[in-house]
Amino acid sequence: MIIGTRGSKLAILQTEKVCERLRALGLGYEIKSVQSLGDVITDRGLYEMPSEGVFVKKLDTMLLTDKIDIAVHSMKDIPLERDERLETSAVLPRDSPYDVLVSKYSLADMPEGAVIGTSSVRRKYQFLNYTEKKSVKVKIKDIRGNVDTRIEKFRRGEYDGVILAEAGLERLNLNIEYERLDCDPFVPSPGQGIIAVVTRKGSEESNILKAVDDAKTRVEAEAEKEVLKVMGGGCSLPVGVHAYCKGENVELAVYVGFSDEKYMLEKAVLSKDRCLEEARDFITNFKIGHISPQKQ
Repeated sequence: MIIGTRGSKLAILQTEKVCERLRALGLGYEIKSVQSLGDVITDRGLYEMPSEGVFVKKLDTMLLTDKIDIAVHSMKDIPLERDERLETSAVLPRDSPYDVLVSKYSLADMPEGAVIGTSSVRRKYQFLNYTEKKSVKVKIKDIRGNVDTRIEKFRRGEYDGVILAEAGLERLNLNIEYERLDCDPFVPSPGQGIIAVVTRKGSEESNILKAVDDAKTRVEAEAEKEVLKVMGGGCSLPVGVHAYCKGENVELAVYVGFSDEKYMLEKAVLSKDRCLEEARDFITNFKIGHISPQKQ
């Protein structure tokens, strides 16, 4: 198999996790790395990008033109609208879905005027929502680049703190202190912590990879995607969704930001066997256009 991936250190490590499973199946492979549009355009936030899916489109094209057989992605980078000829054939067991704060200050002791780096509009709103409740004014400043680059900018003093995904730090095995941001109120991005493998629909590779698909993670990923689909969210909207399988139920948390001060955070418990239908019903009751910004 020819495996396509972004060329960053983190992306290659994620691809190696997929390769471990291919080796266990007795399969050979070759890794082909590329630079995505998102890797090339580093002077603007993700919410300012010209289109959705800037980290996956190049690999999608390579799949559709038979230049690669499978593509490995971070699940949260895969847009809602995909070419119908492609499918996510496997998801690996989920790593941490949480965000973390790498900072010289704790979250509880964040000082007035602190500069926090993130290019995510969701993270921006959540952090401002939290500090506003404590009557502390902080500054959110865009930051791009891979994990190592962001941490180096923090160490150079360009930022007082940066917000990152815990899964990335764990996969890179970085020896750095951080503070995990609790899911209430810092609801993660849909798909965060999940490695996804995309193939051409109905291909031989698709059938093979279904053998390594993690059932629990699949339920969580599809529930989160369904919520985002109903809400019409993406990188340009401050929306967080987290689903967690617990026994026969799925615990769901949904965040929507409206301003520095106003946001909504709703929770529900869904049944695992009907979670998509129940998630749709749950979200339909408070679509963005019908929510009062006063509700918190």
